[in-house]
Amino acid sequence: MRRSSPAPWIIFGLAIVAALGALALRWMRGEAPPPPAPSAPPVAAPAPTPPPAPPTPQRARELVDTISANPLYRKAAAGDSVNQAALLISALVHGESPRKPLAVFAPKEPFTVATRGDKTVIADASYARYDAFADAVASVDAHAAAAAYQALRGPLETALHALGYPDARLDDFTARALRRVAAAPVQEGDVALVGRKGFFVFADPKLEQSAEVEKHFLRMGPRNTKILQAKARELLGALGLPASGQ
Repeated sequence: MRRSSPAPWIIFGLAIVAALGALALRWMRGEAPPPPAPSAPPVAAPAPTPPPAPPTPQRARELVDTISANPLYRKAAAGDSVNQAALLISALVHGESPRKPLAVFAPKEPFTVATRGDKTVIADASYARYDAFADAVASVDAHAAAAAYQALRGPLETALHALGYPDARLDDFTARALRRVAAAPVQEGDVALVGRKGFFVFADPKLEQSAEVEKHFLRMGPRNTKILQAKARELLGALGLPASGQ
């Protein structure tokens, strides 16, 4: 049979006896036990950095004005830019047509069609109605827009929450909106239509089943959609937001 090792409690007891013996020996020699090591003073936790105060209305207007000198952009930015931006971001994220936040850019000319052989297609003149809007978007200075976005982060997020998304993170919504624009469908060549109950719809069932925002891009034409795609990618980079994701 293997010899058993001492029980743990015996070892613990011997250690205490040894320690007491060492203290007694020091006392008999007149040696005082060493003082306890001083404890380090508690380190105070750093005070939380308060969020930056939102810019004054005048400063906010100055920031928005630095984004572009385009007259159509300036006309659009003359209103409530923060709430309009929140509405636009929300519409793009949810696939809705951005007509309401971009009402000032609505073309004055009516939608028109043309005939190509036996097909009805979107007329070139109908695409051209959005040229001025696309040119206004192209004029945007992405870095100035990013600076305004950061300065107005608090009001923008508050406006987004007020739309019914209390847990929404501004950067997440903005990235999703810009990625949707960057991935907008581009249809080169004619886009065929068919009449249905007094309206024109896309002849291709796949296009007709697209979300409203994708249909809006198709009605803008390839030239204008490509301009918006390029600016969306530029803004993603200037804001430091991921170019891919959900």
